[in-house]
Order: sequence, then C-alpha cells, then structure tokens
Amino acid sequence: METERKKLPKDTLEQQKRLCEMAAYFTHCSLQPVHMVLVLRTALNLFFKLRNFKTAAGFARRLLELGPKPEVAQQTRKILAACEKTPTNAHQLNYDPHNPFDLCAASFTPLYRGRPVEKCPLSGACYCPTYKGQVCRVTQVTEIGKDVIGLRVSPLQFR
Repeated sequence: METERKKLPKDTLEQQKRLCEMAAYFTHCSLQPVHMVLVLRTALNLFFKLRNFKTAAGFARRLLELGPKPEVAQQTRKILAACEKTPTNAHQLNYDPHNPFDLCAASFTPLYRGRPVEKCPLSGACYCPTYKGQVCRVTQVTEIGKDVIGLRVSPLQFR
C-alpha cells in the first residue's frame, strides 16, 4: 500500500488529499511498533502540510503513545502544540478514525462495518463487491468472492 501511495502524483489538491487518505488508512494496519512510528510520522506530516490539524493531532497523540526516540517525540510535541492551537480540518477527506473498517486491497478505500464485502478465500483480503470474480491482488491465484470448502481431512483417507 505504501509503495502504491508513493507512486501517486502530488500535483493537485485532490491528489494530495488521496495521498493523505492512503497514509491514514495505513495507520490502521497491524504493524510492529517500530514500523507504526514511521507510518504515523508520515501521516502526521502529510496531514499537517494539508492543514488538517485536527486529524494530525490524533496521529501525533498515537505516535507519542508508542514512545518514539526523544528527537522524534520533541518534534511531534511541537507539531501537536501547533495543531491544538487551531483544531480544525481544512479539507474533508474520506477517513473516519473512529469508525472501524477493512481496507479494499484493490482500490485502497475503506470498507466500513455493515457494508457488503467480498473476500479472497485464501488470504482473507477484503474487496469492494465490484471486484467479485476478479483475481486477488494479494495471492494472484484465487478468485475474489469464491465460496470454497478448503482442504478436508478425514480418517477414511488414511486406511
């Protein structure tokens, strides 16, 4: 996901907003703390540059909870103080940090709870229903949304 985000252009405001959304989505992945620090710093800086201070402050707090290196913590506290002076978001993004979601492995958009989701039968990757029947982007071998039984082992097979 991060490599796809880095490939995106940064010219227009809409493109910058999409970069911020993808960085925010990546902060909800299950990562080791050392990697989560990097992801949160990236999201924090992108949102701060876009003047979405309220959301940036949330990333700063999450980053400080992880106990980063002193120089990173000091820089994060400065950004957090600046964000708390103006706790507003300049732009509306397709990101809600409080509503749990899965991430579509093809479009990198959130699939909020209660919405229809198609899954890869092998990897469990989630997809929007529009990708049903296509090849999984993760495994490159399975069909998205296919119902499968899986491997069945029976004592009768070993006689």
